[in-house]
Amino acid sequence: MSAPNPRLDAARAYILKRPEDRFGLYTLAMELRKAKEYDDCFAMFQRLLELNPGYGAGWYHYGMATRESGDREGCLVILRRGLAATEMSGDKHAHAEIEGAIEEME
Repeated sequence: MSAPNPRLDAARAYILKRPEDRFGLYTLAMELRKAKEYDDCFAMFQRLLELNPGYGAGWYHYGMATRESGDREGCLVILRRGLAATEMSGDKHAHAEIEGAIEEME
């Protein structure tokens, strides 16, 4: 059994009350990433990005979590999708960050 994680528990409770909240979904995905609960982490990032397709930070950290899980190719797929999404949304900062991550991995 894993140790209690108050931040993860709080993020889960928040999402139960506000299931479409961008901040809450991002926070929960990041807490799941820290806990290495990758399946749930990926599900939260997917939900976040379905609701907020141009959210560059979500794409970047979803890609990085995928890489951390050992799926390098999956990471590149996600980052490339994020690159296209941030180009369309005009998020230049996230676009540059994602572009740099892709270049580093290729």
